[in-house]
Amino acid sequence: MKLHQLFGLKNQAKTASGATSHESGISVPGDEQSTIAVRQQLIQVLLRDTARRAGIPSHWLDCQMLLTANPTHGEGMYLRIIMKHWDLRLLTYAAAFQKVLMADIMRFEPRANEWLHGISWQLDGGDSCPHQDLPDPTIWMQSATRPRSGYAPRAPAGPATPALAQA
Repeated sequence: MKLHQLFGLKNQAKTASGATSHESGISVPGDEQSTIAVRQQLIQVLLRDTARRAGIPSHWLDCQMLLTANPTHGEGMYLRIIMKHWDLRLLTYAAAFQKVLMADIMRFEPRANEWLHGISWQLDGGDSCPHQDLPDPTIWMQSATRPRSGYAPRAPAGPATPALAQA
């Protein structure tokens, strides 16, 4: 079964030349348009599925795809994951989420590294973020080893050495 059959996509309306134009202004032949539509749908479904498996509420994330025709990278797309709800846990685990999402994409589309050129994140939490203003500049001078939030892992306590235990 082909991917476009799996998602129930039909051929898009074609122009007289047999090409379809995208929002980005790129003119793409009809067969490629169908492939692009299937890839976009695949990414949207996998994003929702990955979020669901991770327990992330479905309305917290959305995505957009930017189509490219770059002579260096070739034709393809960039994925933008939009964080629509502020949650420190989501920021903390964004890299892990992205890694799992990419593994899922590669499982369904083994050549995705040829057409998916990158993933970016957009923070669009609106007023749900409690940090509306930048902090005092001295905050950036604080030691990175001393976490300021409850979400940062702490170093495990090592066993006491005999010299310290006696003192």
